[in-house]
Amino acid sequence: MFARVLVALAVLGLTLPAFAEEKISPALQKVIEAAKKEGELKIQWTAGRLGGDAGVRKMVAAMNKRYGTDLKLRFTPGPNFPRMTAKLLQEHAAGQPSSSDILLGSSNHMSQGTAKGMLMLMDWEGLLERSNPKDANINRTAPKGAGVAIASRVVGISYNSRLVKPEDVPQSMDDVFKAKFKGKIASTPYATGLYQFAADDMLGRERMTAYTKRLAGHIGGLMGCNSMDRVASGEFLMLIFDCGHDDAIRMQRRGAPVKQATIKEISRVNVIYFGIPKHAQHPNAGILFANFMHTAEGQKLQWDLGGHDLHIYPEANTRKPVLDILAGGGLLFIDTVERNNTHDPKALRKIQAEYRKILKDGGK
Repeated sequence: MFARVLVALAVLGLTLPAFAEEKISPALQKVIEAAKKEGELKIQWTAGRLGGDAGVRKMVAAMNKRYGTDLKLRFTPGPNFPRMTAKLLQEHAAGQPSSSDILLGSSNHMSQGTAKGMLMLMDWEGLLERSNPKDANINRTAPKGAGVAIASRVVGISYNSRLVKPEDVPQSMDDVFKAKFKGKIASTPYATGLYQFAADDMLGRERMTAYTKRLAGHIGGLMGCNSMDRVASGEFLMLIFDCGHDDAIRMQRRGAPVKQATIKEISRVNVIYFGIPKHAQHPNAGILFANFMHTAEGQKLQWDLGGHDLHIYPEANTRKPVLDILAGGGLLFIDTVERNNTHDPKALRKIQAEYRKILKDGGK
């Protein structure tokens, strides 16, 4: 249903009403009152996410104004998603207070937190003041209520918009193999996009293995998604594939010549979640912040400060690339907790390891 609605809207040039109903339930009101007593929100996650310290402070200030709270933010830049997840799991196992009142992560991190019993299981739909869009193509609540989706990162190809001519911007996967790009483009050392697209219900392992080998012989090196300045400087003309559109957007906002292109065959929607650790010191503050992220105000702040929002909402900026891919008949790898739980993660990690080696060895 979601796909048909989106394609129809794209073809007709229509838009849905700007905002869904937002209403504070009795359950959420109890959270607000409990958060007031906690008085603090402690956050530790990767620097830069949701605008980093400065961005999160603006969001917390807006949240305080909205709910009449006076939560003090204690923000500490932390490691990447896997390492932060491991840290919170270790703290929980040792009976220590959580370093963060919120786990910020993608599907596999939420799955790990659920499997290890580290995350609170909650009725998020009974708490969130914004109603769930009827045409949503994902469950915004993770299985068992272990977390709630807050943002979407649409994967594509980031490129230097000053050095790559408009007619050379890739529209298809094979467009990156132009002779002029040989040795001047990069991929990631963790083969992002490549191994996910090898799933049986996506492009398949045979096609993506051949593509990865071809790409490995064409690139000039490997770079992390958090090193987009290497594209901005012209060291690399493109990154195939990136980790999400928001990295390019943040570079643009700094005046750097970096843009993102989605390709017609496929894209990955990397869904980002909030989960509340059982050993959080201020769980209600974390719950309230998660709810705020779903309001129209919170979603706009996410876009303005972090470059992402949740694609299921009608006003979401990340909705357009999803529309474009669906309208063109492309596939979507929507990286939800449900998908992570129903597809063998060991098999996926095996493919990733294979592709990482291919890239490292230059396609040999």
